[in-house]
Amino acid sequence: MKVFLIDDQKITNVLNRKYLSMIREDLDIFDFDDPELAMDALEKEKPALIFLDLNMPIVSGWDILLFMRKRKIEIPVIILTSSSSQQDREKANLFHNVFSFQLKPLTKSGFTELLQGYYLLSEYKPT
Repeated sequence: MKVFLIDDQKITNVLNRKYLSMIREDLDIFDFDDPELAMDALEKEKPALIFLDLNMPIVSGWDILLFMRKRKIEIPVIILTSSSSQQDREKANLFHNVFSFQLKPLTKSGFTELLQGYYLLSEYKPT
């Protein structure tokens, strides 16, 4: 399964990649600290799942969500953000492809729960 990590902080992507790799060795993980490169790759690579930061300079997570909506890219998104704003949570609910809003940093067990939720959402049963 192809997964995108989109966060402007490289260390966050490194940690998230490590946790995900520990949980599932078969994940094909692409990490982007440049959200513009991530948007270019979205249409070409077609990931099954995206972990997305909201607060990034120049291109925000909101910009990426709007880009996806405009191009009808229907990929499930898990928001991983430092924002604890209720307004951000409510805004995220306006995007039907966002199925979880999580505060970072996330632990290994947090990633495990999110992946289980994704598999239930997609009706995919991991082996």
